[in-house]
Amino acid sequence: MKLEPHHHSFTVPEREGESPLMRLLAVLEEMMETAGRHAEALGVGVRDLHAKGLTWVLARLHARVASIPVPGAAVDIATWPCGRHRLFAVREFQLRDAAGAEMLRATSAWALMNLESRRPARLDPHLPDYGPCPERMVADDFVPLPPPHPGSPQRLFHAQADDIDLNDHVNNTVYLGWGLRSAPEAVNSWPIASLEAAFLGEARLGDGVACLTEIGRAAAPAAGPVPGSAVLLQSLRLTAGDRELTRLRTLWRTQGAGKTEGRIREE
Repeated sequence: MKLEPHHHSFTVPEREGESPLMRLLAVLEEMMETAGRHAEALGVGVRDLHAKGLTWVLARLHARVASIPVPGAAVDIATWPCGRHRLFAVREFQLRDAAGAEMLRATSAWALMNLESRRPARLDPHLPDYGPCPERMVADDFVPLPPPHPGSPQRLFHAQADDIDLNDHVNNTVYLGWGLRSAPEAVNSWPIASLEAAFLGEARLGDGVACLTEIGRAAAPAAGPVPGSAVLLQSLRLTAGDRELTRLRTLWRTQGAGKTEGRIREE
């Protein structure tokens, strides 16, 4: 079958005093919601899978950011399935503003999880073959992300009721929010260029989570260090047992902060 991208129009919330990073988080949350609605329309949504004792879990996300929309801006979110990579179902995203300029593009990898065993399940026979992928937005083989140094500074969080999703664990965008909130104050003044996340474990209601943060130790993804940029490495871990939940790598522009518009090109 020929699969067309699914489109959703989204208006960025107008919240007084909200930082650009929190607006980016709102956009990422809406992207995940849009992916869920498209999966439902295709007959493979979370509720469809729950009836089979299965669910979707986000394993990887790689977003490249050209610009963050201003409050009240209209954004078109396009998303579509893009084949398989090992045990993962791949899904792409592209965001454009009202004038059609690209603001963000992303790729993601999703795994099926057995609700009882909490272990991965095979995609076949639960996921149809949607045919050729319309376009891959970010070329990523989803190799492991580097961790921060074990002695890096950390910030503590606790999982609240609002953080829990339909799978009875902390929503993946909550980890992204904890990571962005843990960025050093100097980093928060720089525009973010890309965000990569590997989701490795589950946190439940009431769990304590520590976010370790290190700046500037590892090379940037793909082509190596980018002039005028800095890399932030983060790891979110349970405070009880020290099990790793999420690993993040973000790239920040330290120069040319105003040059953030236009199409993002593959490196």
